[in-house]
Amino acid sequence: MGKKRIAALCVMGFLALPVQAAENSPAPGRELYGILHSLCQLVRQEVLEEEPEVCEAPLPESPMGLTQAEPAQETLAAEEPKPTPKISLTPQEVSMMEYVVEREVHGASYAHKIAIANVIVNRVLDSRFPGTVNEVLHAPKQFPISIQNYYNPKWHPSDETINAVYAAVYEPDTTGGALYFYAPQYTAGKTASWFENSLTFCFEMEGHRFFSAQ
Repeated sequence: MGKKRIAALCVMGFLALPVQAAENSPAPGRELYGILHSLCQLVRQEVLEEEPEVCEAPLPESPMGLTQAEPAQETLAAEEPKPTPKISLTPQEVSMMEYVVEREVHGASYAHKIAIANVIVNRVLDSRFPGTVNEVLHAPKQFPISIQNYYNPKWHPSDETINAVYAAVYEPDTTGGALYFYAPQYTAGKTASWFENSLTFCFEMEGHRFFSAQ
């Protein structure tokens, strides 16, 4: 067997290697494979001119001309679970809460708005109060002025108020279980005394004192 025949067979052996391996190699490996592939084509051409019977096998395509394998589909990141509301409420009740909170603490801080909204949510969760937002907000002597802001709006809910109501419904309570609040500067002495002597004080925020049941 002539030297050229041996060289040709070696070349053909190299070209028979699966090119898929080159595709999965690091970039330098792919470049080297491409250079060697080009050299093999030249050698094969010379051998073909002198001994055509040696090179009957077809050349595989150059890796540069290969259609790149479709990348494996990435596993979709698990979707974050949708938050679960702490209470059941209708869109109308959400709107009621927003208008009531806006009326109660219009212009107050975001934390203050969340605290007021949390009192409403805590009441719905507490067996001593009605079990729906609608009933809590319409209970006698509880939110008589603020609920009117829903029917005859003086202040429409700001984006911050809307977000505060959402936080109260979906996120952990920030009040330590508060069920009551009052503003001393707007409350008669007898009523204020009831809050202070009949309930458990939680905290004070921007003119409102918050309480839980004893």
